[in-house]
Amino acid sequence: MPIPTYDEFFRPFLALLASDGALHMRDVRARLEAKSGLTPDELAQRLPSGQFTVVENRIGWARTYLFKAELIERVARATYRLTDAGRRMLETHPKEITLAELRRVPALRDWLATSLEEADRSSDSVEAPAAPEQAITSETITRSERVLRTLVEDELRERMAAMTPTRFEWLVEQLVVRLGYGASDSEVRSALSSGSGDTGVDGVIKEDRLGLGQIYLQAKRWQNRVGRPEIQSFVGAMHGRAQKGVFITTSDFSREAREYADSLHGLRLRLVDGRELASLMVDCGLGVSEERVYRTYRIDSDFFEEGE
Repeated sequence: MPIPTYDEFFRPFLALLASDGALHMRDVRARLEAKSGLTPDELAQRLPSGQFTVVENRIGWARTYLFKAELIERVARATYRLTDAGRRMLETHPKEITLAELRRVPALRDWLATSLEEADRSSDSVEAPAAPEQAITSETITRSERVLRTLVEDELRERMAAMTPTRFEWLVEQLVVRLGYGASDSEVRSALSSGSGDTGVDGVIKEDRLGLGQIYLQAKRWQNRVGRPEIQSFVGAMHGRAQKGVFITTSDFSREAREYADSLHGLRLRLVDGRELASLMVDCGLGVSEERVYRTYRIDSDFFEEGE
């Protein structure tokens, strides 16, 4: 039998939480797979990347949409329960919940509108990734890619916010290596661990592999917005020691913090908020894997007109 699409998992996902209460995602996957009627071979089918099974991937996307629609809520790390809105959705949709119906939920529409506004400010329409009945064009593929990337980046931000401070520092180490700083992972880790939190600095990394320049680094796994005082403390720690610094946070920076950073003279300070951090991770392939590469083609008119 065909493997259910991610939207076909919407109602079974909600119904499972309604009957079993809060569940960890591994239990959600196991129980939905057991109820799916799929054969072992079908359950074992993997994405082209080989990292996840098709079923696992589709259940994961169902979770993302239901969470954005506020039909489920996170109660612990990777653990979800049904909301009152989700219970009402089950009651009003006794057979199935389609993607079109889910897109009528205000929370999901608002999130999609915000995501698309940031990804493509030239467009006024609000679309989720193309449904099977939609016409497939280069434009819809491009827009779907943007929406899917935004979904992944948003999920990365949520997962980073749930990390322990130590694990988040490890993530930053990995990103620094992927961006080409330091000679090795172990070298960057040693440099970061040598920093002193009392001075507002988490670590000092090499600007290049030869160590001809240094960059001061501060990483904050915060929910609250980073203000000007934190930036000033970081700049004070850099004074007389380095001319370049990077301040990374999982949250955001206040307007005063950004204005202060822009006003500095003789010192280059780069502020990286949670949204840009997630984007850098996708660009570097950190914490994400490529599912599939799609190629599109057009007719080469010159080829056919040659010699006419």
